[in-house]
Amino acid sequence: MQAIILAGGFGTRLKSVVSDVPKPMAPIADRPFLAYLLDELASQGFRKVILAVGYKKERIEEYFQHQYQGMEIVYSVETEPLGTGGCVSKAMSYADDDFVFVLNGDTMFRIDFAEMAKLHHIAIACKKMKSFDRYGEVKIDRGIVRSFSEKKYVEEGYINGGIYYLPKRIFSKYVLPEKFSLEKDFLEKYISKLQISAYLSEDYFIDIGIPEDYERAQSELLKKKALFLDRDGIINEDYGHVHTVEQFRFTDFIWDLCRTYLLRNYEIIVITNQAGIGKGLYSLQDFLKVNRYMLQQFSDRGIPIADVYYCPHDPSEHCHCRKPEPGLFLKAISEHDLLPEDCVAIGDKMTDLQAAHRAGIHKLYFKQGNYPEEPVDFSYRKI
Repeated sequence: MQAIILAGGFGTRLKSVVSDVPKPMAPIADRPFLAYLLDELASQGFRKVILAVGYKKERIEEYFQHQYQGMEIVYSVETEPLGTGGCVSKAMSYADDDFVFVLNGDTMFRIDFAEMAKLHHIAIACKKMKSFDRYGEVKIDRGIVRSFSEKKYVEEGYINGGIYYLPKRIFSKYVLPEKFSLEKDFLEKYISKLQISAYLSEDYFIDIGIPEDYERAQSELLKKKALFLDRDGIINEDYGHVHTVEQFRFTDFIWDLCRTYLLRNYEIIVITNQAGIGKGLYSLQDFLKVNRYMLQQFSDRGIPIADVYYCPHDPSEHCHCRKPEPGLFLKAISEHDLLPEDCVAIGDKMTDLQAAHRAGIHKLYFKQGNYPEEPVDFSYRKI
């Protein structure tokens, strides 16, 4: 995958806190914001990034050079402001792929880029938000962007998340000036012809364009992210109350799944209901013995598990830690300093997903196993 990052912003609204660097170079805990953005792209397998630079471009070039985290870094230089559209058009000449992602250099939206690329069509990543007036609303119907509204207060809706998936030759069929706005002069003007797909996401989003959100980024971008796994049915085959090493058989997908998330810098945390302890079917010591075996098997494969949280209670005890209650998720989020919007939860029961959702986790995956799907009031994907 390849990306163009619009990194030539002046940062006018940030002048009160950052005045001597391009906006994407605004420091977050002694590192430029752009470094966090590139870290995210590297973790998702990008191999080439084109930085569209202008204002104080030497600051960016000196810092990132031509290689970063295994990615090739190329510079598309504006000698005068070309507008977002003119800037993208110029940068496209450095792209090799048929489709290219375009990102704003002052926005972090941690979508699944490979998933968005499956659309194989011009697309915009849209973020679901509540109670907003800073952004215009994107109107979507049956997966297609129908209109872009002006900024006004919206109770709930989608905004343009600042990530575009564009064909390299997208501008070739249109007569456009050298300087133009990608949003106003192209996407909005030709919206009916373009048939823009909407990639809907509730993933973590922050725009550092104003001092308040820039300050918020100082802490949020330092937080970690985690892959939350149920145990029985996800890590091991579920035969019902698995409590001996002899019974413990790893699922055929767990190793590759975990390695994928490790490469994307996720911690791995296990959250499991173990009602068999409360029911007297096996002891806490039995569980802990199996747990040590599981941890050692992961460690032997170079896959560290950061923590295991378990509920030992019988359902009749109505505890706060048994899924679908979110108690263990909330404890893990606090103890590991996690950002819920950045976390992923995978389970084979709806109660797994309900608990994660109640803890503020939106990236939810259901693995069909011994338990059926049931109606819930939130979205999830199946794996």
